[in-house]
Amino acid sequence: MIHIEQPPFAPWLGFCEALLNCDTVAFYDDVQYTEGGWQNRNRIKTADGLAWMTVPVVHQTGQLIKDTRIAPSFDPDKLLRQIRLAYARTDRVDEVLRVLRPVLTARHEWLADLNIELITAIATALGSRAQLLRTSQMKIVADGKTERLAQICATADDRVLWAGSGTRQYLDTAELAGHNVSVLWNEFLDRHPQYKQAWPRQGFVPSLSVIDTVCALGWAGTAAMLRSSFDAYLPQAERGTAA
Repeated sequence: MIHIEQPPFAPWLGFCEALLNCDTVAFYDDVQYTEGGWQNRNRIKTADGLAWMTVPVVHQTGQLIKDTRIAPSFDPDKLLRQIRLAYARTDRVDEVLRVLRPVLTARHEWLADLNIELITAIATALGSRAQLLRTSQMKIVADGKTERLAQICATADDRVLWAGSGTRQYLDTAELAGHNVSVLWNEFLDRHPQYKQAWPRQGFVPSLSVIDTVCALGWAGTAAMLRSSFDAYLPQAERGTAA
């Protein structure tokens, strides 16, 4: 089973579930960078509510994700201080920072390199065994969106696509089936697990960076929660009964 997604910064739990349960995760890094998307930012919870962690980038019209430079103004130490301040009352913040700090301070020039190295470190900390591939390093010759996805699956030697529910609007499952690729829908937001989150008086907030979860549960606890959630949901996805 393969999951294909543009490489996000400090990803949310839905992406991390794919890291743990898919055979392959392919980083779609040779498509256009989306300003205001998830490639260079994500959210954490603070004493004052939600806050963005942002990696500033150099904007150029039509640039691909793989060709997006990190701006000289990026201050990784400031970002690390932001995380520590937000989660200083949790038991696991140091466990998180030990994984993040070496990557964030490695002076990457390109956003995709930073994101993929950070995801690789997160995958290792979670105990993932998925192979991590970059689509820009594949010999994809198709122009159509669906055919490109099919070729990515074929290159990775995977024939089951684990697809986020947000892709239902444009993913052509019939055309994929013609390429011997089947689709399982991941309705993660509808089943987002809850845990003892920081700043509980604000209520539980879903869809934050995995940083939030690991500060609460640790890497091992986060992995166990995601594996359990996936194992409970997969039979519904395979039967096509997931709403």
